[in-house]
Amino acid sequence: IGNAGTFPILRDQLDHQFVYNFTTLMGNRHALKLGTDIRFSKLDDVAQSFNRGFWNFSAACGGQTYSSAYAAFFDGCVLTYTKAYGPDFLENRLREYNFYVQDDFKVRANLTLNLGLRYEIASAPTEAKNRIDYGYKTDKNNIEPRLGFAWAPNQEGGLVGKLFGGASNGSLRGGYGLNHGRLFQSIFSQSGASVRTNPPNAASLSFTGSTNLADPTNGFVFQPGAAQTVRVTLAQIDPDLRMPYTHQWNLTFERKIPWNSSMRITYSGLRGKDMLRNAQEGNLPVAPGAPGSTYVVAADFLCAGTGTPGVPTNATCPNAVPIAANEISARVLRTNDRRPDARYNTNFIVSNSAESWYDGVQIEWLKRFSSGLDFQINYTRSVAKDTTSEATFVGAGDSNQLGPDTQFRKAYSRFHTPHRFTLNGTYRLPFFADRKDLAGQFLGGWRLGFTLKLASGTPFTVSDTSAIDTNFDGFTELRPVLIDRSLIGVVVDDANTSAQILPASAFRRATPSDYAAGSLSPRNAFFGDGLRTLDLALSKTFKPVGTHQLIVRMEAYNVTNAVHFAFPNTDFASVNFGRITGTSGAYIPRTIQAAVRYVF
Repeated sequence: IGNAGTFPILRDQLDHQFVYNFTTLMGNRHALKLGTDIRFSKLDDVAQSFNRGFWNFSAACGGQTYSSAYAAFFDGCVLTYTKAYGPDFLENRLREYNFYVQDDFKVRANLTLNLGLRYEIASAPTEAKNRIDYGYKTDKNNIEPRLGFAWAPNQEGGLVGKLFGGASNGSLRGGYGLNHGRLFQSIFSQSGASVRTNPPNAASLSFTGSTNLADPTNGFVFQPGAAQTVRVTLAQIDPDLRMPYTHQWNLTFERKIPWNSSMRITYSGLRGKDMLRNAQEGNLPVAPGAPGSTYVVAADFLCAGTGTPGVPTNATCPNAVPIAANEISARVLRTNDRRPDARYNTNFIVSNSAESWYDGVQIEWLKRFSSGLDFQINYTRSVAKDTTSEATFVGAGDSNQLGPDTQFRKAYSRFHTPHRFTLNGTYRLPFFADRKDLAGQFLGGWRLGFTLKLASGTPFTVSDTSAIDTNFDGFTELRPVLIDRSLIGVVVDDANTSAQILPASAFRRATPSDYAAGSLSPRNAFFGDGLRTLDLALSKTFKPVGTHQLIVRMEAYNVTNAVHFAFPNTDFASVNFGRITGTSGAYIPRTIQAAVRYVF
């Protein structure tokens, strides 16, 4: 019960922007451009996150087991109550300065260089009344070079002439650029990193097991600026936070080929550096054996402590197992006792610790209309990797994108599609095409449009929701051990055989020794079903009288009715692990439709 976590959001933004661009020609070889874009923004907003309180009820509450969560509600037992204290209204002030200069230098008639430089400053946000401090400084060293070239050889003979098809029949183009992203807009402007509830003038608190429905805080009064009396969670901002940036480059070869067509081959690459990462990995418990730790893992790491107060026996641990004062186990974690700073829980860390990589080759064949046919064929072979593509959890099964251990981070991106092929075009049917009689009027002049799409499936991660925190650092990796490493890269795309393609017998639950050996199942190591669709369209334009037109069009989508399956169940703890139980959200069954339009 209560308002949703990040609502309401009410905004009033006022932007002052000055833009000036200047272009001049210097002789007949240089085209010089320079300019600026300066922006001053006022963003006044109300953004609440449980500021009015949020009640959560469960059948198990306050040491009792009710018949339902409703029964607990009527008895006044609140499982958890969350409330934010602090400013929900902010007056953010931002300034941005952008300058650029570019020279398009025509070295020769067939060779042009593009030389440019850009400089950007996006200031760290400030709050007009100093209600909060965003915790980082303005990044001022954002110089962005731009380099490009276009070369069209004019040789008729020799190796170059043969490669490019002779003069004016081919070209080679390339470029490189460095581009910066933004900080405030990316991670602070909405529900990303909430510094609104950082102490000492604010806090976000949870109260558990209260039987005071009207006031689950039991009279707690928050005093801004006062010393903390309870643990809180911080949003810790790296004081040296920088604008993320990407290096991008490409090289394109293009030439005319027979049949009134052209071919283009492009290599493009991208390297993302200092990408933003917002992860719960601050003030984590010190792991056993780490410097400063006085704790060790109990011999029975799974059940030690069972039978002690508050730790009852269960199906996994049916017998009492003693535990020493300096020991920890999956049942007695002593999490807060092992935190470096006793004032805080696990804190969010905002840093520039993520990276990304992309390399792709695209081959394109474009045929212009002739002999009744035109089409375009594209094939892309690419590799996309990163360390945090699921920062907003857009993908299924990948629960480890925010883990603190870098050895389990780098892998294929959630959107990685190794192969992609598209064909689209139109064909003017030759039947009755040149006849002027009644048959030609009705049966001639039809056009067939076609689109074929083939794409590899994207990757997913196998998780284990019943896993323990195998290295006891406060972050549960939720990954099993992959016994059969030959399964890495396997494609699970058939609902009838998915459980055999990805069998539960190929995995097992992880233990602390597995974590130490790095044996956990890799991130994004398996692939789902790909895309296979063929769309057709048949159309003709009739001219009944004068300039009037009657357009008839029949369309069929996914003509072969190819099924696009969803990911299999990726939870090793589930009895349905490995099974495909549905279709992809992008799947559209065969659809046939017709349309008639009269234009006059």
